[in-house]
Amino acid sequence: MIDIFYNGILAAIVLIWVMSARVRRLGRLIAALKRWGPALTVFLWAVFIVFVSWYAFNFDHFEDIHDIDEAVDTAVESVNDGTNPYEEYVVPRFKTKYRVDVDWTLGPYNYMPLDLFTYIGAEAALGSLGSPYWFVVANMIFAGLAMYMLRSMVRVPWLTFAPKAGIVMLFYSMDNASLTLLFMTGSVYALQRLKWHPEAVSLVIMALAVLTKIYAAIPFLILLLFFLQSSVSRKDWRKLSETVASAGASAALAVLVMLPFGVANVLDSAVFFHTSEEARVGTSAGGTLLSEIAYDSPYFALIGFALTALAVLVGLRVRSLNDRVMMATVTFLLVAVKSSLAPLTVAGVFLALRMRERADEKATSAATSSGAEATAPKDASKAAPADN
Repeated sequence: MIDIFYNGILAAIVLIWVMSARVRRLGRLIAALKRWGPALTVFLWAVFIVFVSWYAFNFDHFEDIHDIDEAVDTAVESVNDGTNPYEEYVVPRFKTKYRVDVDWTLGPYNYMPLDLFTYIGAEAALGSLGSPYWFVVANMIFAGLAMYMLRSMVRVPWLTFAPKAGIVMLFYSMDNASLTLLFMTGSVYALQRLKWHPEAVSLVIMALAVLTKIYAAIPFLILLLFFLQSSVSRKDWRKLSETVASAGASAALAVLVMLPFGVANVLDSAVFFHTSEEARVGTSAGGTLLSEIAYDSPYFALIGFALTALAVLVGLRVRSLNDRVMMATVTFLLVAVKSSLAPLTVAGVFLALRMRERADEKATSAATSSGAEATAPKDASKAAPADN
């Protein structure tokens, strides 16, 4: 069954992205936001306060409709007890999401090893709070750091940004997507702010995101292709060698992180798990367009991969890195199996970055135009005597 909530958020993201593609429409959107700014801020704070209140009074229900906290907690305990959660079926999960009366089953751990290592450390530091509270606090910290970096990049006033950041932090407090969000945002932050080999550092940090959740492979691949393409077009062989070296370091790091659990076990449990209905028995699936139409097809994974790869290749002709990520991510979200709302964070982050980028482009264009108009009368007056 198609998930209305998931697809509704995705449709809103796509609509905003498409509407802001033209400078004129973006100008209208910015003007409207400025005109309605105070009212919008009040509305956002009201929504945030309502959500905080609901979260506090319905914490047990919010925890019941998620299975990620149980999965992470059990995987951490399994490792501490000497069990390989990527090989043994010890992790609890349920088949139907967003319901309390669900059927539980056991399976392997479905997230990448850096995720598990990080939460082992988080449990060691915060475990005295009890479960799921240590998990919630860790995720709030991860998402909070990500929101702090994102705000510094999009340069939105704190009064407007804070309630949105708070909603995101609470909404993903039961989801280890918060950790992936931290690495993903940190990668873009490094690219924009570092002066010491920003491309190489950014790529490695994005590789860390992939080693928590596999969907981060999309922005990683696009970053890699973007850096390779730009360095080759500029004939900057030093940058090219740095990019290749950082990609190699990322691959070596991936193998190193997977080795303790067995590379084949990790790939089967956390990567190939998403490619077929048979592999996903016992957990939630469906909700997206292609997953409802062709989920039973043996070519389902191939179709999804081909469409996403096509979006990546088409993106090679697009100038903006943020637009490239949006194209591939939106395509992926439309065709992939929806097991959680986590991948929406990729589209959300890069949409915010692209909106900021387009606003800067519009401001630069307006400044250039006004500068040209200011110099035009001077040039005309100088030319007037010659015409006479």
